[in-house]
Parts: sequence; structure tokens; C-alpha cells
Amino acid sequence: MNTYAKMLVLLMVSTGTLNTITAGLQIARPARGVDRELYTYFNHPFVQTLFMMLGECLCMVVYLVLKYIVYKENPEKVDGDDPKPMSPLVLWPAACLDLLATGLGYMGLIMMANPGFFQMLRVTPIIWCGLLSIPFLGQKLKAHNWIGIFILMLGLCIKAIPDALLGMDLTYADVPNIIPEDPLTWEHCSVELGNFTLLSNSTTTLAPATENPTEAPAEEMSSSIKMIIGIMLVIVGEFFHGVQFVYESKYLTKYNIPPLKVVGLEGLWGATTLFILLWPAYFIELHGSLEAIGTGPNNSLEDMLDGLTMIFNGGTENGGWLLGWTIGNMCSIAIFNFAGISVMKELTATTRAVLDTIRIVLIWAIFLIPFGTSLCATQDNFVFVAPIGLAILICGVFVYNDILIMPAVRKYILKQEEPKPVTEADLEMK
Repeated sequence: MNTYAKMLVLLMVSTGTLNTITAGLQIARPARGVDRELYTYFNHPFVQTLFMMLGECLCMVVYLVLKYIVYKENPEKVDGDDPKPMSPLVLWPAACLDLLATGLGYMGLIMMANPGFFQMLRVTPIIWCGLLSIPFLGQKLKAHNWIGIFILMLGLCIKAIPDALLGMDLTYADVPNIIPEDPLTWEHCSVELGNFTLLSNSTTTLAPATENPTEAPAEEMSSSIKMIIGIMLVIVGEFFHGVQFVYESKYLTKYNIPPLKVVGLEGLWGATTLFILLWPAYFIELHGSLEAIGTGPNNSLEDMLDGLTMIFNGGTENGGWLLGWTIGNMCSIAIFNFAGISVMKELTATTRAVLDTIRIVLIWAIFLIPFGTSLCATQDNFVFVAPIGLAILICGVFVYNDILIMPAVRKYILKQEEPKPVTEADLEMK
């Protein structure tokens, strides 16, 4: 591996990790919204999605710079050898699927408040892509694909055991061998934050420290129930990502579109579509049990004005951190897409799959670190089943992609010889 390839690998892992970290930190530190009275957490999944789409738009800027400035004398280096004419509208459905999947994923992240587990759940498109490719692409899954899907699901289930059991109103005494003792009972974020008091780990409103926290409105939904709903939202969102990847696979093959251009066009279509949809979403108010996913002071489906106010004018207690993490999220998604595409060109898709698993481990480990009182809302608790589930999850990814594990099984256990690559001499003989 040359120096350039090593730099691409480092860039892909670091920016991919930073992308989820910044998304998690966006929801971790409170800011003031349009009401300018109380500090609340950033509960705006589709505003987050909008800025992610704007980050993808930066890939179009990179594509245009490469094509018309860097390689203007030789544009086929950017477009490929045989690009076919295509209407940009072909990628609009993929952009809609992406914004829906990302919005649901961020909504799930907000309810889970667990970026490490969120990143683990984001490998589920492997399952959806595999299953959807059978009817839509006419592909057949091999034995190692089915085994990998099963192992991957097993790993996710093991990681979810503590949260699922707590969601059933069980206590630590009920399941002592599954959930270790936790003296803080998972509500580990009742702390002082500057001049304000964070009411609880699951409460989104902050009141002045002089007020009595018990006077705050009662939560209608416990944090454990929110965790379970958040898991479901992320999985449903990743289903739409799976549909998106199958759609892209079909048309990328048909039109031979440069991947960087694909990401840029999807970002443009996604941002434009969201700008249009966010205005009517502001006037849709949610009531009853749906208030848990409402945004802004009026519990709108998405209050873009409140979200933008929190980002650009979040108050002194926020200190501009939300804006910084939003910009970091935009830049990281753009650089990550560019680095990921370059890694696939310089190395292999298998290498990219291995690097993605490194990101999962890093993100999970980083959010175990105590961030202090200002960011503890997304801090995870260490439960011994988590690394077990994570290890099984990574094994499932490797088995599905036929990396390391299955080749070793075929070579050392089944005693099968790997097929030799076809050479030019073989072709001449034929």
C-alpha cells in the first residue's frame, strides 16, 4: 500500500467516524430556539438531514473542479471511459430515499441518544440490499451471504438485550446475569449545566437552576421505551437506504455514472426537495403520543425555523458549539464520500468494508468516554454484552462479504483450494 492509499484510508476512517460523532454531539448540548426562553436539545432530524444533503452537494463542487480544472485536458479520468447520457432526474428517487432514510435514522438517534449503537444499526442495509437484490436485480445470494445475514442479526440482538429488557420494566435485580449493576440506573445525566439544570437523561427541556426540577412537565415516554422506538426507526430508515443502494446499483451499471457525480446530484436533489417539504412540515402539529417526535415549541413535524435558530443563534450556554458540529458534519460527509470512492478505486470494496467496521468500533468506544456535564446526554454505559454483540456483528459483515473468515474456513477446514486467477496466457490458449 503506497503513501497515497494510506492517506486515503486514514481520511476515510477519520471522517467517517467524525460524521457520526458530530451527528451525536448535535443532539447532546442544549441551545435556545425561537421561543428564546428555555434551553432544549436539538431535536430536528430533518434539519440535520438538510445539512447532510448540503454536505453531499460539496461532492458536486469537487466533481466540477476535477473535471473542468484539474483534468480539463483529460475529462475521461473523472467521467470514466464510456459514460452514457442520462437525465439528472434519474437520481431524484434515490435522493428522496436517502433523505427519508437519513431523516428516520436521525429521528431514531435522537430518541436513542446512543450514537455507538446507532452506528451498529447502520450496517443493516447489508441485509436489505441482499434480500432486495433477489427480486429487483435477479441476483442469488450464496451460502456465505445467508450465514452473514444471520450472524449480523444475532450480533444486533445481543447488543440490544439490555435496552430491550429495561424497556419491559425489569430491574437489574430481575436479570442480574444479563445487565450488570448500575448505581445510576441509566439516568446518569442529572447534573448542573452552567446556570441551568438538566432535568433528566430523557427530558429535553432545561429550566433555570433556581427552579425546582420536579415542577417540570412529566415525560409521557420513558427513556427505555424511546430506545426501543429509536431502534425501530433506525432499522426502518436503513431499509430505505437498502432500497436506495439497490436502485443506485441498477442505474450506475446502466449509465456508468461517476460515483462522485452521483453523490453530488443526490445532494442537490435532496436539499432542493427538503427545502420545499420543510415549509408544510412546519404547519403539521403533532399531539398525543406523537408529541415525543414533535419539534419546536408547537410540536411541529419539523420546525425548520426553530432548528436554524438553535444552530446559528443558540445562546451563550451553547457557545456556538452546535454550529461548529453542524459544519463539521457537512464537511465530514463530503470528505468521507470522496475518500470512500477513492479507496474503492485505489484498493478494493473489501478494504472499504473492513474500514467501515473499524469506524463502528471507534464510535462505540469514543462514546464510552465521559464527556463531562455538558455532553453526557449521549454518553453510553458499558455493558459486557455490548463488545460481544459488536464482535459477532463484525464477524457477520466479514462473512457476508467473504472476507478473512470464509476464505480461512475453505482453506484450513474444508481443505478447498482457492481458484487461480485467469491470466492472459489462459485466454490465448482458449
